[in-house]
Amino acid sequence: MPLSFNLQRLPPEALDLLRYMGKTPGALSMDDLEEGSGLNARLIGKAVRRLVNFDYLHMDSNNAYLLTTDGERAAQQIADFDANAASEDTASNKATLTVLRRLIVVMPSALIARQLTDLYFGVNPPAPENTQLSGAVHVELKISAVGGTLTANNLSLDIPPDKAATPVKVTLLADQPGKVVRVRVDAFQASEFDSMESLGGMYFDVRIATESVVQDTTSRAVGMDLRLKPPR
Repeated sequence: MPLSFNLQRLPPEALDLLRYMGKTPGALSMDDLEEGSGLNARLIGKAVRRLVNFDYLHMDSNNAYLLTTDGERAAQQIADFDANAASEDTASNKATLTVLRRLIVVMPSALIARQLTDLYFGVNPPAPENTQLSGAVHVELKISAVGGTLTANNLSLDIPPDKAATPVKVTLLADQPGKVVRVRVDAFQASEFDSMESLGGMYFDVRIATESVVQDTTSRAVGMDLRLKPPR
């Protein structure tokens, strides 16, 4: 069963926070949330604001956060969705109704602080030994970054059955020299009735060069496999 529309609108860090709070009963401070969820303070603050606005969280008299009734339902729905996705992923290794394609992200080997840099997202053509899709499929990417700012958090890819997808890009503004930007990508395939099915996710780090270092003009690519369902 796909996530509800409201949950699909939330950024990945808000979903992660709901996952954690659904498994951790009681009121939690901002420090508790940061330590337990593995998210940094900036992402925690962003996630909390969105969840409060959606009436999934509220603050008690001790400035700690609790799930509302709607929040508890949302956390349970995410837990059910994750369990179902994990089960489907295990079954997909044996199933013949999915087609393997690879999502590729191309970027510079190093970023320059406070300078805009393009990251390109595409899907490779099918390998000769792999089954082809029966038609084009649509994939949505949800993207977030720690240590930098993205110009967009959602990208759309239309994947042809017999060739590479036309690349799309997002622009990244890196923060501090000498640090890294951690980029997270979650992929979803559009299915019947406009629902979205999870295809999994990945994260990768990109180094931010120090100001005294000459810009590295080489590129690097990272990727993840997508097990796509043929269109009906």
